[in-house]
Amino acid sequence: SSKFKSYLYFEEKDFVDKAEKSLKQALGSQIIFYKNGASQGVAYRDIFEGVYFPAVSLYKGCTVSINFGPYFKYPPRDISYRPVSDMGWVAVVEHTLADVLYHVETEVDGRRSPPWEP
Repeated sequence: SSKFKSYLYFEEKDFVDKAEKSLKQALGSQIIFYKNGASQGVAYRDIFEGVYFPAVSLYKGCTVSINFGPYFKYPPRDISYRPVSDMGWVAVVEHTLADVLYHVETEVDGRRSPPWEP
């Protein structure tokens, strides 16, 4: 444990070297940025598998306006795409499937699930 500004906090050792070795590239993947529907080019290729979240960093008096969809004023015309807002539905489907599998493979309320199994 350590002390900072009269507060006690705990640190967990990061195993960065171990984590880096377990990363897998998604070959063929790309991150492309668009401004008003026009591609600004490929920023990254063959990125590591995982979940990425959009973020913006501003400095001093800057302002920015971002539209993550589903309705775009300037949609990309050179690629097929899915808006970030679709991720909500993807999560609903994944959670529902996980719940179904859980109930099929485990006991619920002291009985096997599903109830028709012996």
